[in-house]
Amino acid sequence: MSTHQDDIQHIVEFVNRTRVGMLSTREATGKLVSRPMTVVDVAPGEDLNFFTSRDTSSVRDVAANDAVNVAFVGDHEWVSISGAAEVVEDRQVLEGLWSDALKAYYPDGPATPGLVVLRVRTETAEHWRSPGTVATALRWARARATGEQIDPGQSTVVDL
Repeated sequence: MSTHQDDIQHIVEFVNRTRVGMLSTREATGKLVSRPMTVVDVAPGEDLNFFTSRDTSSVRDVAANDAVNVAFVGDHEWVSISGAAEVVEDRQVLEGLWSDALKAYYPDGPATPGLVVLRVRTETAEHWRSPGTVATALRWARARATGEQIDPGQSTVVDL
């Protein structure tokens, strides 16, 4: 049986391994919108940080409504993280989170005009695991043959 800290550590490792999450925000009209974002390395107890430009729809959406969700997908595993987002323009924060891998997107580095960090203060994460495609197919076939409900896999909600 895993502990709360084990669950958090697993989620952090999964996010760092997956790297790209679908950030969902709410537009001013109320419509939900999702877009792929690459997370900066995260550690237990830390927020999720994404580099973006000040003039993006994600920044506009967060200014109007800070409630967000970021979903990460891997092989037979999914994590959905809810929280509140803020736009960080502090140059020291930008420099502290900077990685040369970002130069392809922001050639002027942390000095790129309009560059900001979209920070998600994480609140909860929901984590699902599946035994894999073959095992799931076998469970599905057994459920169809017996009339039993298929076991969808393991799910855990973790307060961050």
